[in-house]
Amino acid sequence: MTDCRLQITDYRLQIADDRLQIADCRLQIADDRLQIADCRWQKAKKDKEKRNMIKLKRLGVVLAPKEKEFKTVAKFNAGMVLDGKVVHMVYRHAVWTSGGYPNIKSNYAIDDTRYARLTPTGKLVEDTGRVLLAPSTFYDNAGCQDARIIFFEGWYYLIYAGWDINKPIDKKDRARVCFARTKDFVKVEKLGFISHYTWDKDAYIFPERVNGKIAFVHRIIPNIQIDYFSSFKDLMDKKFWKKYDRKKVKASTVMRAVFPWEAGKIGGSVPPIKTRKGWLFIYHASKMEKGAGSAGCYRAGAALLDLKNPSKVIARLPYPILEPETDYERKGDVDTVVFPVGGYVYKGDLYISYGGADRCVAIAKVRLIDLLAELGKYPC
Repeated sequence: MTDCRLQITDYRLQIADDRLQIADCRLQIADDRLQIADCRWQKAKKDKEKRNMIKLKRLGVVLAPKEKEFKTVAKFNAGMVLDGKVVHMVYRHAVWTSGGYPNIKSNYAIDDTRYARLTPTGKLVEDTGRVLLAPSTFYDNAGCQDARIIFFEGWYYLIYAGWDINKPIDKKDRARVCFARTKDFVKVEKLGFISHYTWDKDAYIFPERVNGKIAFVHRIIPNIQIDYFSSFKDLMDKKFWKKYDRKKVKASTVMRAVFPWEAGKIGGSVPPIKTRKGWLFIYHASKMEKGAGSAGCYRAGAALLDLKNPSKVIARLPYPILEPETDYERKGDVDTVVFPVGGYVYKGDLYISYGGADRCVAIAKVRLIDLLAELGKYPC
């Protein structure tokens, strides 16, 4: 009798254990369902964030060479400025040398800066083809590249990269920041250059003084620097730049690559635009990645700098506002490149000019108020 009772108890325990296992399975299924639901929610959240990302609206190509073959002639990387009902544009014009001279001389037989006019809504009025800046000195003998236009204290300043590879000083070529100015985009006066221990590009000044100083943006790889000067004389003082070493570069650095799409290097693009929220700062970043061109994939980003202290970044989008997607951005003389250079605000729209694959000039725009609102979501 006792043995039978023990067997019954054992059966009951077995049944209870089976029920516990069933309950555990049900809990596991419920947990799996929760995880699936959570993954779906996270994906939906990311999809929503992606849908809400602000992007520049492309208006298309405004300048391009007539030649269809790549690496023949290029018109690209154009600075621009709004002057009443006229937009002055200065673009890089390059003619390739047959065969090229990799690492010995420039690949371009011609590499100069020319003039065009647009309407305020980004439509081409005239490509004059008139040369404004051409190699003529030891510091820009190989090219006058990627000029930015800044209207500052009564002058239009053209700040460009001068390259001396054709006749390098001390047999070591270097890209330097060079300065010129004009009143009418007909007569241009070269002012000189700055030079220090390494390459320096992607430079321009703020359109007005900040705390009485000229704020000078430049890029010593891989970051962006801002330095302040009382005058152009001080800005171009050889003694200052002779002492400009890595420690001073570090002290002047205001932006570094922080997001995955910026993993290579970053540089200033469009001269800062003053807004009620801060200085709007459009920059570019490059990253070597699968499917990218020889220079990597170039994208455009946006940030806000403090009005009183531009060395302080107060907001920054974690994603690009423009990246290579169209044929003219993905295929050209240098593939997968969008390179912003000029910008202005007209009737509430921010217009940006950019180089597409180092071959053409395109225009894009966005509502300024929308871009500022989006930046407000990502304070630093």
